[in-house]
Amino acid sequence: ILLFIFPISNSFGAMVTHNQTVTVNQSSGGLVAGIEFNNDGTKMFISYAQPSNGYGNPHYIQEYNLSTPYDISTRVDAGDSERCELTGTEADNNYTIYDLEFSSDGMKFFTLQRNAGADDADRDRVYGFDLTSPYDVSTCALATKQEALDTTALTNGSNAGDFDHTKNKAKHRVQSLEINDDGTKLFLTFMDANDSDVGARLYEYNLSTPYDVSTLSIVTTAGIEIPDSTLNGVQNPQGMRFSANGKRIFIISHSEGTASITQISLSKAYDTSSFTLDGRLNINSGLSPNNNDEPRGVAFSASGLKLYIGSDRNQGSFDQIMEYDLV
Repeated sequence: ILLFIFPISNSFGAMVTHNQTVTVNQSSGGLVAGIEFNNDGTKMFISYAQPSNGYGNPHYIQEYNLSTPYDISTRVDAGDSERCELTGTEADNNYTIYDLEFSSDGMKFFTLQRNAGADDADRDRVYGFDLTSPYDVSTCALATKQEALDTTALTNGSNAGDFDHTKNKAKHRVQSLEINDDGTKLFLTFMDANDSDVGARLYEYNLSTPYDVSTLSIVTTAGIEIPDSTLNGVQNPQGMRFSANGKRIFIISHSEGTASITQISLSKAYDTSSFTLDGRLNINSGLSPNNNDEPRGVAFSASGLKLYIGSDRNQGSFDQIMEYDLV
């Protein structure tokens, strides 16, 4: 059960204690984008926003073995033979990989891709990969995809608010995802930098075939328009996670200086039609040591008592993952 760690107040920082910080190698990529664990915490997986030697090269999901569950100091890189090359995704033209999410049984995972500089409607994509055994990403094979997410049919008409498609589509881009336990619902968060008062649009989709993202359709009675607010909103949303019971959402803001994690509570599990914006914690000024390097990935342990946030230290240093204990 994921414990209730908010509402956020000025004292919330005291409820989150830094445990440790580790580096993760960049042999396969740079910029930690998504963080995930297997069900017992003995494996950690990382998606990288771009390859270590720049754009235009294959993207990978890297695997680490943990000798002590959820203790990231015990990580050992499983090696190139155990990673997944994301064959079937766009390998060039400045396409960036974003969040990472596994199915509840570990037999599938999902990731996102976007050409962040292109003002086109077909540059936002979600992919699903199948595995032949749980959490063995070396066996990955592209199984399903949905391109052209940034279209009127897939982003307008819901409670998340309409995006004006005459504006710059490069500023309205998909950057984080989640999926419910039975694979019938997909959640995508788009940055919307075109609207000064909107920090993000969180869309809810039905999947007519479970886990098949090519069958998605927007839920018009759901979705969240999240304000651009330092109190309870987001700026440049990146990683997103649901609590284990599906009734809370956590979103990382990838903004240097105002890097934060925002919590949203839902009245019903995996249903964004009724929600409360609980608040947000600035992880730059609100935690010690701070995480001021434009964080991307976010994950929790199975108990919800540990929080993991990626630290985008690509400026002449290794990327990091910071581990926090929660009360």
